[in-house]
Amino acid sequence: MPADHKHRDDPQETADYLLKKHGQHEAYAVAVKGAIDAQEAGDNYRLSVWRDVKRLLATEQSISEKVPLDEQE
Repeated sequence: MPADHKHRDDPQETADYLLKKHGQHEAYAVAVKGAIDAQEAGDNYRLSVWRDVKRLLATEQSISEKVPLDEQE
């Protein structure tokens, strides 16, 4: 996660950071691990942030799989 505290709480910033650092597949795995750690710690706030990060990463994956309009026939 980003070192800056205010960005840690922004799911979009976190998702973008993880994508740049790890790529799609590994970014989602890091988000799952973060959610598990938050759940085990009983930290419902962090858990909700990680759930949003996972949702955003899943959305990014579905977007990246689409063919760009300029490549469609």
